[in-house]
Amino acid sequence: MKKAYINPKKCDRSPFCPAKRICPEAAIIQDRIGLFGAGPAKVDQEKCIGCTKCVRVCPAAAISMV
Repeated sequence: MKKAYINPKKCDRSPFCPAKRICPEAAIIQDRIGLFGAGPAKVDQEKCIGCTKCVRVCPAAAISMV
């Protein structure tokens, strides 16, 4: 089964990541940097169910299924 992968070079590092908010399994995580900053989003492969919802909402087109 394919799972989501986030390209860290394309990720816009938004602390309000829509992909993170829409994930039904809370499989997308980000490290906080300071008060309003965030690192690139990452996918917890153990939690990802391959639903592709995150791919459709990522404004930076940083998410693909592999």
